[in-house]
Amino acid sequence: MALTNTSIRYGGVTKFFHWLTALLILTLIALGLYASDLPHDTQAELTRKAWLFSLHKTLGVTVFFVALARIVWAFTQPKPGLLNADHRLESWLAETVHWVLYGSLVIVPLAGWINHAAASGFAPIWWPLGQSLPFIPKNTTVEHAFGALHVISGKLLIGALILHIAGAVKHHVVDRDSTLRRMLPGEAVVGPLPAQHHTAAPVITATVVWVAAIALGLGLGLGLGQQSDQPAPTETAALEDVASDWQV
Repeated sequence: MALTNTSIRYGGVTKFFHWLTALLILTLIALGLYASDLPHDTQAELTRKAWLFSLHKTLGVTVFFVALARIVWAFTQPKPGLLNADHRLESWLAETVHWVLYGSLVIVPLAGWINHAAASGFAPIWWPLGQSLPFIPKNTTVEHAFGALHVISGKLLIGALILHIAGAVKHHVVDRDSTLRRMLPGEAVVGPLPAQHHTAAPVITATVVWVAAIALGLGLGLGLGQQSDQPAPTETAALEDVASDWQV
């Protein structure tokens, strides 16, 4: 199996990035939902919740760097043509979801990282990069704004992921073409591709979706930040008691 892409097939490096990203994203979604629902009424429960959130954040930073590497690699490679390019509406939706997912791989972890950097003292990131980010102050308004953006963009990521998986299953089960097999190990048999129709419509659509999501997330977060400039005293005391090497 070749490492680089061709006009009809994905190479080994692209496949590696695809499945590594998929594994990390699915793990992060499950971990984030599970940790969010855990109680934190006792010291033991709070310590466990903090540990799981540290794992979630650490993997999230990993996804951010993997995503940057994947995007750089993608822009150096030819993109194999769509096997259903003659179905204009379906092709437009597939490409739009593709660009929404690319945006998700950067925006979701970055929003979470900024939220963490602006907050004070809960669930440290285990990467040896420090707990702060340049130009990001410790500020509850910034914390709430990017926390809300992380949630909204995460929901958009889940929606796009569901559409992406549904499309792959549809290609494999209904259309019976090699769209899914092209991303599996080995070299799938791919027949002649239909004429490709490259337009900016999917990129524009995905950009509009992301502008709306960012505006909604930051708007909701700024509203929350104005309502609550400081965490509740009981929560602050509890969080400061969590066993951690991160000094607040």
